Amino acid sequence: MKKTTRLTLATLAGFATLNAHADSNVVFYGRINATFENVKAEQGPAHNVVNDNASRIGFRGTEELGGGMAALFQVESRIRVDGSDSTSLASRDSFVGLRTPQGTLRLGRTLGPAYYALYDYISMHNHDSGYSADALLSPAVSGNSTAAGGRMNNTVWYTSPTLAGFTFEADYALLDEAPVTTGTKRTPHHLGLVGSYDQGPLHAAVTYVSAQNTKDLDGSDAVRLNNDRAISAGGSYNFGPLVLGALFERSRRDTLTDTVSRNYYRVALMAPVGAHEFHLNVGVAGDYSGTHDTAGKQYTVAYNYNLSKRSKLYAYYTRIDNDRAQTVGGGGAYSFLGTAAGLDNRSIAAGIRHNF
Repeated sequence: MKKTTRLTLATLAGFATLNAHADSNVVFYGRINATFENVKAEQGPAHNVVNDNASRIGFRGTEELGGGMAALFQVESRIRVDGSDSTSLASRDSFVGLRTPQGTLRLGRTLGPAYYALYDYISMHNHDSGYSADALLSPAVSGNSTAAGGRMNNTVWYTSPTLAGFTFEADYALLDEAPVTTGTKRTPHHLGLVGSYDQGPLHAAVTYVSAQNTKDLDGSDAVRLNNDRAISAGGSYNFGPLVLGALFERSRRDTLTDTVSRNYYRVALMAPVGAHEFHLNVGVAGDYSGTHDTAGKQYTVAYNYNLSKRSKLYAYYTRIDNDRAQTVGGGGAYSFLGTAAGLDNRSIAAGIRHNF
């Protein structure tokens, strides 16, 4: 991180703390989450790393305007405790908005409601962060072809009032990718639609996401135009001694030269026993249509020990198994280590997470 960025984040935190004392509607918050891991890619040596797992710092607030209306804002920044320099101010979800009896409108930068209503919701062991994050997500989920972790600038996000447990959300983002030069003059954009239901121990959601006219990550002029779409359904249910989460996703990618589709399933289990949590996550992405050996699987077994409501110790083993020809739909294998097609990767980790 550059020195100026460090100073900016320190100043941000200072102002947020002062405002929190002056106005109870402003909240300063954050999360520090790091692991010590032994990681290995197939055909390569194992090595040890200290890895940051989506640590962040931010502040949010509201101002009641009367008549059921309120102005709201959030500024959230990625921070790292593993020595990396890739952080900047307002790099995570940051927006300004207005809440009314007719719903809430936000303008800014975000992952979007589809990700939060379903994909992140069932990643119970470590909040879809770090090397155990879901590596099999459709590129359409985040809009800009970067799949998990890719946030979108220039977003308008609407959330309806909740009625009998049902909530509707929609977002539209003008993506930062350059307009394509062949096939169309339309601006790259993302659209997300979400219907969710919450009642007691049940959370369920159906989502549709579409990322249109985006550049292919290969940089090939022949496949300059990408249209990614995904329809997903799933949720979670708390049975008491067991929490079950699951999703099904059907995705499709259109380019100037080809169209491929894929099915993806994920199941997550959590068994809480006092301060202990036992986790199992299994994700299976099928072959892309018209291909063979392009599938992938991801397994994570985890244990969490809650020291308090805000702090926990945890450990996990995660593994990604790639079919030998896994190159369709974005280039390269499903991976958290940047492995080539067909190569597997795994990590054994122990970590500490603290929320404040």
